[in-house]
Amino acid sequence: MLARKRTEQVIIDTDSYEESTSLYRLALGDLGRIMAVGAVVGLLVWVVASLLFKFVFVPVLCRPIAPTDCAAAPAYGLIAGLIIANIGGLIALVRLRLARPLLVVLAASIALWPLGAALAPLAWGWTLLAFIVLWVLAYAVFGWINRSKSFILALVLTVVVVFLARLALL
Repeated sequence: MLARKRTEQVIIDTDSYEESTSLYRLALGDLGRIMAVGAVVGLLVWVVASLLFKFVFVPVLCRPIAPTDCAAAPAYGLIAGLIIANIGGLIALVRLRLARPLLVVLAASIALWPLGAALAPLAWGWTLLAFIVLWVLAYAVFGWINRSKSFILALVLTVVVVFLARLALL
């Protein structure tokens, strides 16, 4: 008589597995969609800032009466571009059901705030490319960090990365 060897199969219940981890699930496709939103936001920040600078702030601020105000026109254009584009980015991240989308948008905005001044000497094509690439990276990094189910951990990691990004852009 032959002895049968009984093997036990272990089946992992994915629902209970996800509940036991301290991270929200973020599939590669979800990360790709977050990066696509970052690319669109980077493009919009540059386009809106350039258009507002050229057609709104230069005509208003660069007058012969007050020539010193003209130096602030690029900064005003970038601030308006950041606000307008990131509102769209926030809406897109909410639609993607990303955890803490407002924290992602705020962190990316604060981290990349000095980007306009840092890239000012470059040609417009390189500036546009840098805006897109850096916004893609920012949205991807902060979206990935915010997978944590612990808000405090996600906030602390976000603040540390923002601080390091600001140091790198000085």
